[in-house]
Amino acid sequence: MKEINTQISTVTVFRDGARIVRTGKTELGAGEQTVKVPGITRYAEPDSFRVKGKGNAVLRGIDVKQISRTFEPEGDVKELHDKLKALEKEGAVIEDKIQLQRTRGERLNAVMSQFSSEFGKWYAVGETSMDQMTKMDKAGSDLIRDSKKTIRDLETELERIHTEIAALNDNIVRIQGQRRTETFNEVFVSLDVKESTPLELEVTYQLRMASWQPTYDVDIGEEKSSVKRIAVVQNQTLEDWEDVGLTVSTASAQPVEAVEPNPFYVDVYTPQHFGMVATRSAAAPMEMKKEKDYDEGLEDMMMEAEEEPMPDIIEDYAEPTETLGGITVYSVPGEVSIPADSDPHPVTLTLEEFDSRRLHYWNAAAMAEVVAQDEITNGDAVLLPGNVKVYAAGDFIGETYLSLQAPREKFRLGTRVAYDLKAEKKLVEKDTEKAGITRGKQKRGYKYSLEIQSFAKREITVKVVDVIPHSNSEKITVELPEPTLPFKKMELGVIEWETKIGAGAEIKIGYSYDVEWEKDVTIRPPLP
Repeated sequence: MKEINTQISTVTVFRDGARIVRTGKTELGAGEQTVKVPGITRYAEPDSFRVKGKGNAVLRGIDVKQISRTFEPEGDVKELHDKLKALEKEGAVIEDKIQLQRTRGERLNAVMSQFSSEFGKWYAVGETSMDQMTKMDKAGSDLIRDSKKTIRDLETELERIHTEIAALNDNIVRIQGQRRTETFNEVFVSLDVKESTPLELEVTYQLRMASWQPTYDVDIGEEKSSVKRIAVVQNQTLEDWEDVGLTVSTASAQPVEAVEPNPFYVDVYTPQHFGMVATRSAAAPMEMKKEKDYDEGLEDMMMEAEEEPMPDIIEDYAEPTETLGGITVYSVPGEVSIPADSDPHPVTLTLEEFDSRRLHYWNAAAMAEVVAQDEITNGDAVLLPGNVKVYAAGDFIGETYLSLQAPREKFRLGTRVAYDLKAEKKLVEKDTEKAGITRGKQKRGYKYSLEIQSFAKREITVKVVDVIPHSNSEKITVELPEPTLPFKKMELGVIEWETKIGAGAEIKIGYSYDVEWEKDVTIRPPLP
């Protein structure tokens, strides 16, 4: 058996996985040979291994095995444990001495208290003198002071022992923590070598512990907007990717399900009068047949980094290629290094220019200011959901989230206050009157003016919407005479105008409506 050292040469990162290609070289003699490829991460899926190569040999088969290796720590743990036991024993002896001294002090205090309480009786009958009281008090105080001093010395020594015990425990934990067990995959390749030959081996496998998330930098212009696609790659495979050819794919490593339909039966309901009968919902699907289709066979594509004879730093972009089913792969130019950690690593993919147009929008019923938005038309590749940083002529204006955008689909970004337009809604007239005694109805009329002033240096297209009451009852009617500016559409009381305002110009949209209802009807919610 011969062992071959391999290095990761190319990586294809999917949305929720990765495909790794390892390459290595060796020399083999004639005959049946087994080549071992060690050191592959334990996260590699055993059934995903594929092997190919170059050389005068026939591939007989491959076998994948998981092995575990234990790395012992450096240092003598037994010696540390012996020191720990000796210190713990010494500490226990000192604690006993401290307890003995405390008991001795308590007894001395008890003797002194009893002597003081009995001394008066003895002195009164002349059985003792005051000198005895003085001598007893001095002797007791000396003994108590010596006991307290001894306790302080013992506690200092005990504190030193506890410090040494803590240090020993830390060392033991550190050394024991260095003992680790690591699991690897090893690939055994069986070959029939016709004659001595150099061998180039390529091992491919897939794993789950890698992924990427899209993020975008969008710079909004007047008629064009640039969209920079960035892949935020995470590598948690326990294998460092050093100077590899990187390909980012929009494919998913998860299996795709094609669900076949089942008949939807309906029948006449027959009530059950007694007993417990298990029923089955007609709308509930039965067991579904699933067809799993794994994304396989994506070809690795690498584009050599082009050297530009220019003094300024340039930024290379990936070459996108569309494959089966609308999947897009981006071949990142040059070589990329991504360590195996939990940190996100941004990789720039492409920089594209899309058609865009600026829109101004004012909801007169709910907004005090006009806002500006940019409508961008997507290109030929799908935009996956991701965070977006929005710029206007290079100046940062905010962040947002972009939902899935199909090719050539229109979407809006960069909502912001439009300071070049000023808008105001004014109530011109409000009239309340009876529609007639014989009719027995009430009527209320409103007249509004929508005024928009432009401070821009060019013509602006603005969309204006407002809301009037919409009746769901036959007893309430709403009439809208023709506004001064014809509306584009009206639906359920929502009126929409779209007009152009010249540079420095002002427009006014006047409209009115009447609400009429039966006198015994209460309108909810109340009219303004």
